[in-house]
Amino acid sequence: MTSSLDTLEVLCYASYMFKREQPKISFVSTVPGLENIEEARPRPAKEFMPSWWKHMPTTDPDTGVGTVKVCPAIPDFFNDGYIMPMWADTTIKYDKENDQWSTFCGSSGQDFDWSIHTNNQAMNHATFKTFGQAATFIFKAISPWKIITPKGWSVYQLPVFYHFENEFSVMPGTRDTDIYHNVNAQVLYFGDGKEVTIKQGQPFAQFIPFKRSSVEADVRYQTSEDQRIFETEKLRYSSVFANPVRGIYRKMQKRRDKDMLK
Repeated sequence: MTSSLDTLEVLCYASYMFKREQPKISFVSTVPGLENIEEARPRPAKEFMPSWWKHMPTTDPDTGVGTVKVCPAIPDFFNDGYIMPMWADTTIKYDKENDQWSTFCGSSGQDFDWSIHTNNQAMNHATFKTFGQAATFIFKAISPWKIITPKGWSVYQLPVFYHFENEFSVMPGTRDTDIYHNVNAQVLYFGDGKEVTIKQGQPFAQFIPFKRSSVEADVRYQTSEDQRIFETEKLRYSSVFANPVRGIYRKMQKRRDKDMLK
């Protein structure tokens, strides 16, 4: 037989052993002190919501029609991952006619490294466009931050899309940060001889961690079970007076997340 104390010890040990470990992403500075400068620290993406989104009403005052602010896809994306702000005041410039480029980063202009991708590597072979603008050059920001994720986890590197930056854009990509920790971002430059300034603290790139796994695609016409699911979903959202997105959708998210913790 075991005493109540023995039983308690066993339960505590089991709780410890089977506790769900929270995956952690680490942003590691290679420059002493940079981690202490708030403006330069990578932070949750939700802290960088653009001002236009904050000021947008949920209902258009002239028509009474709901705005995109009631769509969950956009605010949920704002909450995804982390934003790496620019770590130092930086200027980039490229003169296409003379094929001359320059960078100036930090107070001395050389405090942080930048590099380039020559036109032979990319621009001569494709037209890189964002918001309809064609880039004229590709710079490469040598990030002073390295990213470490647990085994089996990678990150998506994305431009900070909803800030609608029209002078530069980080190129999207996938980085396996469990085995390779450099995040030297390729930067599309949209000027032509124009000096573009990126201020310290300005949203620069978004990094969204994800667990690598294989997912098999299934392309088919709906089955009777599919149809039942879709009809139940439609009824769930159409049978209440409350805003279906902010009400039912969020409720279903919380219920799903609670079930996943069981």
